[in-house]
Amino acid sequence: MDTTEIVAIGPLSPPITGPGLKNKYIKQGLEERGFTVTWINTLEQSPDTVLELLRESWDADRFLVSASTKVRLGTALLLSRKLADPAVDSALLPAGGSFATELESLPPGIRTKYLDWFGRFDCILPQSDELSGELRALFDSDVLISTLPNLRPVPDQPPDFDDFEGTDRLLRLAYVGRIKETKGLHHLLDAVKEINETERRVSLDVFGHFLEGDEYKEQFLAQCESTPEARFLGKLDNQDVIGRLREYDVFAFPTYYSGEGFPGVLVEAFAAGCLILASDWNYNGQLVSDGEDGLLFEPRSSDAIREQLQWLLDNPGSVDDLKHNSWQNAANYSISTVTDELTTYLSQAGW
Repeated sequence: MDTTEIVAIGPLSPPITGPGLKNKYIKQGLEERGFTVTWINTLEQSPDTVLELLRESWDADRFLVSASTKVRLGTALLLSRKLADPAVDSALLPAGGSFATELESLPPGIRTKYLDWFGRFDCILPQSDELSGELRALFDSDVLISTLPNLRPVPDQPPDFDDFEGTDRLLRLAYVGRIKETKGLHHLLDAVKEINETERRVSLDVFGHFLEGDEYKEQFLAQCESTPEARFLGKLDNQDVIGRLREYDVFAFPTYYSGEGFPGVLVEAFAAGCLILASDWNYNGQLVSDGEDGLLFEPRSSDAIREQLQWLLDNPGSVDDLKHNSWQNAANYSISTVTDELTTYLSQAGW
């Protein structure tokens, strides 16, 4: 790759969003490898502002688009003529897990145009193998489509593992993220309450924030208040997530949110050495190896969560094994590892 200047388009944290954080670390990884990245940040920018910034960078010959629905649809249209030039290099990193579904849901005539426009990118790098397969079925074989996972800073040093076997302490659970109904926290709270009915054996700390005006807030807070050993501790600063999660045994992720892609918080849980207790929903089963670094359960089922919690309580040695395996898995999602994968794909695509 002779040219090291890249114009990138998409959300860039702060403020904190899942795609914005991913892009922050992609930018960091590329710059650490000598690239100059001009990032057109679509967070809190009007479409007119984004268009003006894009016009200022129109002479560039390398573009990277890392964004979700509205931004990628708009950018594909704006860049379509530019990307038809063989001298222009481009890569698309679709955020979330619904890119193929979005394309298939477009009216036939519009879908054909967008498949043409997106097909002009040299490579498309979704976050999961399943989504890669779905996209390969839509695009011509000359478009390089490969999986590029989410990424996070992974500490060099492992956690100070606090073994669960041989103790009488509580099994410590945590959740970090947005709080809304489809994140499934009411099912998790039901399971914790039932486990603790006769003897308090599990604790749950919830860190997060609510969408403005969400009626679920009152329901969640009331349920959390009435659940023994459950606490809502407010929003956690992003830079503190991994360090704080190292105080826990289990990261609980009971989501059934339709737009769930590759949640970066699962990488943070790996980096913290937490075993992951996750719903078998969307792509969670591709990220969490059931019985190796975590456990999966049926979505929307407090009974399924309770059964897995009971299994962990009955098998304390497995708790410790799963935690150690989770930490070992974290290296696969470090900034260095994923950026190396990205630059390899870019080279394969002709950059």
